Amino acid sequence: MIIYFADRNMNILGQASTGLPEGIFIRDDEKTEEIEAGVTTLEFNLRFTDKTREDAETWADAGNYILRKSGDEQEFYTIIESETDILGKEINIYAEDAGMDLLNETVDAYVADKAYPVKYYAEKFTYDSGFEIGLNEISDLSRKLSWDGEATASARLLSVATQFDAELSYSFEIDMLQIKHKYINFHKKRGNDSGMTLRINREINNIIKKKSVADLATGLSVTGGTPEGSDNPINLSGYKYDDGDIYIQGTYLLSRNA
Repeated sequence: MIIYFADRNMNILGQASTGLPEGIFIRDDEKTEEIEAGVTTLEFNLRFTDKTREDAETWADAGNYILRKSGDEQEFYTIIESETDILGKEINIYAEDAGMDLLNETVDAYVADKAYPVKYYAEKFTYDSGFEIGLNEISDLSRKLSWDGEATASARLLSVATQFDAELSYSFEIDMLQIKHKYINFHKKRGNDSGMTLRINREINNIIKKKSVADLATGLSVTGGTPEGSDNPINLSGYKYDDGDIYIQGTYLLSRNA
């Protein structure tokens, strides 16, 4: 496997491979398709030497892109997290395929005035991201949907797919290391739940646990629906609560322990 690293302007910074015996190479790569979340993740360790450490750290900077082509698959990821082990001479990289434009973009509450097809909602919530509709197996369906609060564009797209009883995926068209098209795909069904139970020392021989504070929140800004006749959504202003850990301060719900 060969992957290319690119900066935010899609300038190629370098390449790494699972087959290179020296220099910068890849090991322990794992690709995971999260069907319910509608996102594919790629995680691997990037090995470097003392001479190539600076290059490796530049390539693996969070926010940079990864381009990977394997057979007919053309994949495009955004590096979400990178962790450098200087003594071990490797960088652990975690990347997702939705792109920073969808992960970081926030969309507002929305109420549709009538039933629309899924393409309408997808284009509305990704209007400036460069994504376009690819496979659409539910083009004949329409729904009147609404959302009370804000969400990331990627979370809103997943909500759209769920309310259409569909599943979501992303794909990319890459030509000469350039992204030509970024597609959002809606499937009637992907994969299946086999219901299989795996037991340690029987079907599997090891379990690795990983913990992260990437999604740690010490407080939440809480809003609800907008009452009829009001321009402002419901919030926590005026409410009092304190159980020693969770407490309300103004419009925020905070945690002392967190």
